[in-house]
Formats: sequence, structure tokens, C-alpha cells
Amino acid sequence: MAEALTDDLLRARGMGILEANLGPVEALRFLALLSHEPFDYQSWRDKHFQGMSLEEILGRAANTTRP
Repeated sequence: MAEALTDDLLRARGMGILEANLGPVEALRFLALLSHEPFDYQSWRDKHFQGMSLEEILGRAANTTRP
């Protein structure tokens, strides 16, 4: 299983991924959108993982590449 990341390392990697894919301006804009809008994690989770078994979710997590 992958090693747990510290909060600082997780933030740094997350920002790196956002900046690499969106650019620095759009990455910050994306974060601003998230911080100003309500977010219902339960609804997001139900929609995102709809129809997936626990084994499928864990398999995808195990196969995620890290920078």
C-alpha cells in the first residue's frame, strides 16, 4: 500500500498536478471556486463512484500513478 502523505506534501503535489494541467492562473481560479461554493461530499461520492464495488475503487486507487 502507498505511504501516507503529510498534509504539506499532499498540498504541494496537488498544486503541482493542478498547475501542470491547468496552468498557474486557472489552478488558482479552480481553488477559489471550490472555496466559495458549498460542496456536498456525499452527493459527489455517490455520483462519482456510482455502480462501483469497493474492490473496483480500491483497484483504481492502487493503480494511480504518482508524480
